[in-house]
Amino acid sequence: MQYLLQWVFRRRLMMKYTGRIIMMLIYIVVTAAFKTFDYIELGYVPIFEYIISAIMVYPVWWTGLQYDKAKYYAQEAQKKDKELNDLFNNVDAAIYSFDFGSKRLMVSSKISDVYGYSPIEFKENKEFWKKVVFPEDMKIVNKLEQELIKGEECKAEYRILLPNGQLKWIQKRITPISDLDGNLIKINGIDIDINQRKKVEELLTRSQEQNRQLLEKRLEESEQRFKSLFVHNSDPIFTFDLDRKFIEANPAAENILGYTSTELQQKEWASIIAPEDQDLYSEHFKRASQGEWQESTLSMIHKDGSNRVIELKMIPIIIDRQCIGIYQITKDITDSILAEERIRRSDKLAAVGLLAAGVAHEIRNPLTTLKGYIQLLATDIDKNYADILLSEIDRINLIVSEFLILSKPQAIKYESQDIKLILNNITSILEPQARLNRIQIISEYDSNIPFINCEQNQLKQVFINLIKNAIEAMPNGGEIIVKAKKVNNQMVIIQISDEGIGIEEERIPKLGEPFYTTKEHGTGLGLMVCFRIIEQHGGTINISSQLNKGTSVDVCLPIDC
Repeated sequence: MQYLLQWVFRRRLMMKYTGRIIMMLIYIVVTAAFKTFDYIELGYVPIFEYIISAIMVYPVWWTGLQYDKAKYYAQEAQKKDKELNDLFNNVDAAIYSFDFGSKRLMVSSKISDVYGYSPIEFKENKEFWKKVVFPEDMKIVNKLEQELIKGEECKAEYRILLPNGQLKWIQKRITPISDLDGNLIKINGIDIDINQRKKVEELLTRSQEQNRQLLEKRLEESEQRFKSLFVHNSDPIFTFDLDRKFIEANPAAENILGYTSTELQQKEWASIIAPEDQDLYSEHFKRASQGEWQESTLSMIHKDGSNRVIELKMIPIIIDRQCIGIYQITKDITDSILAEERIRRSDKLAAVGLLAAGVAHEIRNPLTTLKGYIQLLATDIDKNYADILLSEIDRINLIVSEFLILSKPQAIKYESQDIKLILNNITSILEPQARLNRIQIISEYDSNIPFINCEQNQLKQVFINLIKNAIEAMPNGGEIIVKAKKVNNQMVIIQISDEGIGIEEERIPKLGEPFYTTKEHGTGLGLMVCFRIIEQHGGTINISSQLNKGTSVDVCLPIDC
């Protein structure tokens, strides 16, 4: 079971494991309780209970999986809703969507431009759109409703009455959406202001030349609107021909990659796509050039050399039913990815917190008994030994208290302490263990290191964990160097370097996550506690490593935290 849990927590999947972790923990506790009860009552645990327990593992795991899926799909639904709302409010037309199940109506803000009424009036009265129809055109609307009931996509042009009493022509397009049984569950529609078009049609009956000039003017205005949409769009838009040659980009594109349009025209676009995503980009570009709308998430290289996670949409440019180029609309979601990672780590910490609270309580009970007996036997054993035992029990008790950091924040009393004295105490404690492993601990401290405000027992816990990790990483012996120095009169840096087996570079960013460890029998909780303690002290932990050369851990602490 232990190896199974380690395997599960090491896997990185798109969906979170929160539900499965909680369900399995509850199942393990309940199963253990029942087996304990049977053992007390019967003196043994019936074999069928083990069989039932094994059979029930999958249903419990499946239940947790459904929770995780529901949570993931809820997040995706929120994202899609936001994208839909953005689309609604950016298109120069009244867009709406009505869900018959939830009775929810979504309308774009442009509806006020088309109808002259606020969106609130349409949301409060679902039949309001029919009240503004010019009475002579109600037959058209009734016919449109009949087609809609049949589940057919419908389109109609009719007149509406504006609040000022004027008439306006609009074009209504409605697309029905039905379930598998053919029941209408949702409609999506768009109302376009075609008043100008109708006026043009009326003018065509009077004078062909006048209409030609008017059409040219409207076409120019349309081109200007398109150009304005392209230039002033907040989303970066790139234009390519079918040979992947960059043609132009709007001003927002410079913000996402750092390159101007001129620089991009002189640069190979393939060099901007991260190497690992080249094949994905090529495949999607090929499909988009065939007229298929494509969407993907990939990495692009910024001008400053950093990798940015980009959400990329490829839209084919269709002229006369021929694809002549590709629009690429991009969105930098690097910060969103980091936010999701923080949420994932927060969920793990919540689960660990529940476990930490229970474990800490169980450890404290036997510690109290041990301390009492040692105090009773103090007169029968060497006083120095008794003092050492009591001191170590107190320290264990303090460490257990700090373990509760994982379950809830606690008030910490900071005092001015000599960091060199704290480090000397730690190295003297761990010196015997180091010698047994043919390791020498070397201390190098600057002479001008000031006192820092800290909770010394918490810092002891951090440095003991870090030095013990260094010892365990050096099976062939060697040297561990502990350095302390002051930087810029604001920070004190404690560096612990070993000559161990090192850590792969891709694993370093994951260190400090709950249950992530590079040790065969580790839990990943030690480093997590270290990161939490240093964070509460206003400091940081930076880890660098090279395989077969060693690892260096820099603990940065403010002089006044």
